[in-house]
Amino acid sequence: MADASTQFIDVCSKSRALFAKHCTGRPPRDPYVKARWTMSGVHAFITDSLQNIYQLADKIPKHQEQDFAFFVFCATQSIEHHHHLEETYVLLGISLPPLLPNLVPRLEPEFKTEVLDEHAAFAKALTELDEYAMAMMGVQKGKKYGLTVPIPNATKEPYDGQKIKRLLETLSVPLFTHLQHEIAWLEPDRIRASGVPLSRFAEIDALIDQHIQEELDAPSSLVFSLYHSPPYSQSPDLPWILKKVIVPWLMYWKHRRCWRWFPDYSKQPFGPVEQSP
Repeated sequence: MADASTQFIDVCSKSRALFAKHCTGRPPRDPYVKARWTMSGVHAFITDSLQNIYQLADKIPKHQEQDFAFFVFCATQSIEHHHHLEETYVLLGISLPPLLPNLVPRLEPEFKTEVLDEHAAFAKALTELDEYAMAMMGVQKGKKYGLTVPIPNATKEPYDGQKIKRLLETLSVPLFTHLQHEIAWLEPDRIRASGVPLSRFAEIDALIDQHIQEELDAPSSLVFSLYHSPPYSQSPDLPWILKKVIVPWLMYWKHRRCWRWFPDYSKQPFGPVEQSP
C-alpha cells in the first residue's frame, strides 16, 4: 500500500489530468460547454495550489512561517469561496427577502446534483486547515474572503509543516472525489437535456461577478488563484487588463512577501500533465 505522501500526489496528478482535459485553451463560446471549462479551470488551480503547499510545507524557514501560514489561508479561503458560489449561485439557490425574487438564478431546479452532500464530506477537514492557518497567525476572518483581522494579544499556535501535510491528506480524498464528480455532472449534453435555458447562464455570471467584487479580497484571493492557474488554460476568463496589468502590477504588491512560493510553471513543478481517459 502506498504511503500517505504518494497517495496525495497521485490523487492530485489524476485529478489534474481530468481538469486539464476540459479547460485547455480559450474559453468556449457555447455556455453549456463553458460551464464545464470554467469549473475545470477552477479545479485545476485548486489542485496546483494544494500540491504546491503540500510539497513546501515541511521546508519553510522559521522566519517565513507567518508568511506561509497566510499562503495556506489563501488556499483554504479560495476553496471556501468557490464552494459558496456553487451553493449560492451555480448549482443551488438561496432564499431571499420577501421584496426580492424568491430564488437566485441557478442551474436547479432543472439540473440536479449531490453538491451539498459532497461539500459536507470534506467541510470539517477544510475548516480544520483554515482554522489552523489563522491560529498560526493569531488572526480571525475579515469581512471578505481572504481578509484577516488580528486578534489582540493572541497566542499564536506553533507552525508545524507535518501537521499541514496531514490535514491536506485528510482533506484530499473527499475533496478531489467531489471535484472530479462535478466535471462529470457538468457534461454539456447533460445540462442541455435538463432543460436549463441559455439565458440562465448570463444571469448566473452577472451575480457571480457582483459577488466577487463585493465579497472577495482581490489582493489576496484573486492574486493567489491567478498565479496557481496553469498556463495550458486561459481560465479564469477575466479581462486582459485585469489579468495582465492590474493583478501583477497593482494587486500583487500588498502581500508580495507571501508570493515567493508561487509555482514556476516553466519548470513543470508538478510534473507533466497525465493523459486522462
